[in-house]
Amino acid sequence: MTKTNLFSKTRAELLKIAQRIGLRGVTGLKKADLAKQIEANQQKRKTTTGKPAASVKTLAQSVAATLKRRAIRKRTAAPAPPKPRRKPATPPVETAAHKFTVRPQPGALRQKFAAESLGELPDSYGTGRLFLTARDPHTLYAYWDLSRQQIAHRQLILRIFERGQRAPVQEILVTTGANNWIVPVNKPAATFTAQLGCAGKGGAFAVLAESGAATTPAVSASANTEARFATIPVELPFPELVELVREHARQGEQVAVALQRAQAAGAPFPFQVKLEVGPWSPAQEAALQQALGPSVSRRPAGSGAFSEWLAQRLREQVSSGAFSPGASWSAAPGQGKGFWFAVHAELIIYGATEPDATVMIDGRPIQLRPDGTFSFHFSFPDGEYRLPVVAVAKDGADRRAAELKFTRQTNTAGQVGRARPSPHLKSPATV
Repeated sequence: MTKTNLFSKTRAELLKIAQRIGLRGVTGLKKADLAKQIEANQQKRKTTTGKPAASVKTLAQSVAATLKRRAIRKRTAAPAPPKPRRKPATPPVETAAHKFTVRPQPGALRQKFAAESLGELPDSYGTGRLFLTARDPHTLYAYWDLSRQQIAHRQLILRIFERGQRAPVQEILVTTGANNWIVPVNKPAATFTAQLGCAGKGGAFAVLAESGAATTPAVSASANTEARFATIPVELPFPELVELVREHARQGEQVAVALQRAQAAGAPFPFQVKLEVGPWSPAQEAALQQALGPSVSRRPAGSGAFSEWLAQRLREQVSSGAFSPGASWSAAPGQGKGFWFAVHAELIIYGATEPDATVMIDGRPIQLRPDGTFSFHFSFPDGEYRLPVVAVAKDGADRRAAELKFTRQTNTAGQVGRARPSPHLKSPATV
């Protein structure tokens, strides 16, 4: 048999041929290596005996016939009946000893997820809409949904208008391919609209989309300190709660607002509205003192006094930043009687040192933050002031000092009032 005929055989047939001609250690060989071994054995037998080796073709036919006969015998032979297996004897179970045993729950059915190809999201849906919103008191965010066909390789221009003004306050050439823009306006508590367009014929502005109005929030704390509370039962499903409130709600009123108004009016509900709160436990009082300060336990129990104290704490916290809402405008002259104007100034001292050091400003110990930074707020009326700032290391071996001097002189024109400073702020020592 030629080399081509050997390679046309299956590996099982080649193994049978190798067994017939007496080859050993070939069971782990691949088909190609096995054929080479058979061919090499045939050449060796030719050279040693001088007689031609037995015909490989004859051996292959014999092997094929043997395999065929075995297959026929397997098909015709009746299968032997399986031997019965003996079941091991089950030991008797004492029921009383296992009455509290928790049986394992059957395995929960596992949800099978099939991969679903939804394709890629489009760059644009082509709605042609322009959205405008306030990101913070000083910044607007604009986003538009225009397809490439709607833009048609034109240079987009974003215009920003302030309410009450016809001319745009800003006109921005948008980068090609952009679909959003951040616009600094630096004007809190103002209302703006936007137009997106391009230069049309004759240089006229062609509007592609217009936005709704967006109002930047104010940077000061809200003057509205009213607090409203409503009891919302967590055990009641939300659809049932909506049905209960539906008869009390006004047109377009939110569920929580309608619920609060109905409870304040004494409307009946199938759950307890006012919960009686018992005395504070030591653990609750300690947690409240940790969150709001040790002076909370000395506050009056009335809700109005406690709300005022919380507002004062909020003003103290906010006053450590660049803007302080601590100044009160309620005593400003002329308020509520036409045009009026009042002004005041405050002073912030800040710095940093080692977290375990001691810092004093104008003789007052200053509490450091965990990272070693600190800040202190002073009232700043007219005059000349000197502020000594001292830092001492924990071991007392090192001491650093700085002396800050400030002067304030206010010149006014017309009737200008003076805003009342926060009562917790103290003035620095005068020179």
